[in-house]
Amino acid sequence: VGTDAAEVLGDYGAGPNHTLPTGGTGRYTGGLSVFNFLRIRTWMRVDDKVGSQSMVEDSIVMARLEGLEGHARAAEARKL
Repeated sequence: VGTDAAEVLGDYGAGPNHTLPTGGTGRYTGGLSVFNFLRIRTWMRVDDKVGSQSMVEDSIVMARLEGLEGHARAAEARKL
């Protein structure tokens, strides 16, 4: 946007490009960017054994409700 703006600047130099996804997905999503190819990694750190006990208990319950006994036992191993 602006008097000095041009489509080509967005395509090649200023950021977003105009490459649309294939398979018809261009109807409901925008053009591709570098963010489409990045892998998002998440992590957590739990250092407070006492403070995390309510989370441990909730995790045990949820794992068993979902039928994931191994997950429940992994959480139980962190109980005090």
